[in-house]
Amino acid sequence: MNPLEITHLAELCNAVTGLIKSELGVSGHVTSVANQVIVSLSRFEVENRLGNILQQIYQLVDQHIPIRQENLSLIIRDAEGIYENSFKIWKSAG
Repeated sequence: MNPLEITHLAELCNAVTGLIKSELGVSGHVTSVANQVIVSLSRFEVENRLGNILQQIYQLVDQHIPIRQENLSLIIRDAEGIYENSFKIWKSAG
């Protein structure tokens, strides 16, 4: 991976992190570490709302950042450290 690609990936990661923080409306913590977006939620939210939260994140990203040149790693975990789920936000088609 050349440095230009790393810059784009870091910019995408920061943009997605900011988008989730401002738009998702969950009580949790959102950070970006090593070009991964990490969302820490309560155990209740992970156990009961994971599918809905993931769907909201994908919709937000598709709506606000429709053109993506890289794949991005998304990790959703509970604050207690019991659950950790890893997902991909795929680059745009074409």
